[in-house]
Amino acid sequence: MKYDHEIIRDLMPLCIDGIASEKSQKAVKEHIAECPDCEKEWEQMQTNIEQSIQEPLPEPTAKYAETATRVRKKNRWLLLKATLLMLAAVFAVLTVRNWSHGCRYSSKTIARKCVRQDWNGDDDWICEQYNLQEKCSFSKLKLHYAGQVTSPDHTFREVFVTADIPGSDTIGLWCCPMNRVNPLLLGMWEGDGYGSGGFSKDEKLISLSGRLTNIYSEKSTNYWAFLSMDPNVKHVNVEISGENLTAELHDGFGYFMQNGNKYSQEASEESITKGEALDKDGNVLYRAEEVKDDAGNVVRGLCHWVKAE
Repeated sequence: MKYDHEIIRDLMPLCIDGIASEKSQKAVKEHIAECPDCEKEWEQMQTNIEQSIQEPLPEPTAKYAETATRVRKKNRWLLLKATLLMLAAVFAVLTVRNWSHGCRYSSKTIARKCVRQDWNGDDDWICEQYNLQEKCSFSKLKLHYAGQVTSPDHTFREVFVTADIPGSDTIGLWCCPMNRVNPLLLGMWEGDGYGSGGFSKDEKLISLSGRLTNIYSEKSTNYWAFLSMDPNVKHVNVEISGENLTAELHDGFGYFMQNGNKYSQEASEESITKGEALDKDGNVLYRAEEVKDDAGNVVRGLCHWVKAE
């Protein structure tokens, strides 16, 4: 025999584990092919290794593995809870911060805030604007949320509010623009100013126009809205810049929109040259007339709706 028995038996575990060199493995195979005792030792060694792999872990080791698994699960759960608590804390801080700055999730709440701020301003201007002998308190106004116009991306909105003002022959009208373009607002609306005015209680249909503009981009949307005090008005057909457009009214309010890039001018500068307000059966109830100044010039952006003959 070429190799010593002890050397071969020392190499056997390495060969069984697959870490012996090819030369050592060849030497072991050649030896056990010639030596029955070493061959028996080889087979016994393989059997012992297979049995040791299949045997269950000793009880202390098994308990350690179980404990380690439980600790890992607990640590993962603690990490998840810590992350959720941190996110909740950030959300709470931002919400409180936004709330303290007057931001709200309800655009109607923002609109009411804008109207109250305007009404609690200059008393003399309010009395002159609405033909009042004496200004009444804000709590006595009968507010009505006429409707709202929202940009296609739902980040800009204008809410229209009317108010029956005690002692006045004018209906108060407020346009309250707002936005939520800042991601830190967390979906809340932020008031962006207001515009106030009014119309005679004799008017049954009025036109409103404007533009929703994204201050962070060149995108904008022109709109034309219609507010009807006559519940029979269901559709308004108008002609603007040679284009025929239609608005459906629901609960006395309706609008249509156009991409701001289509027109170079503000929506408020575009005139409604023709217009008809119809009932559900298509009967014409009102027609639009252009408003002219004292010199007979057409006032762009304004029209007056008169009852159809």
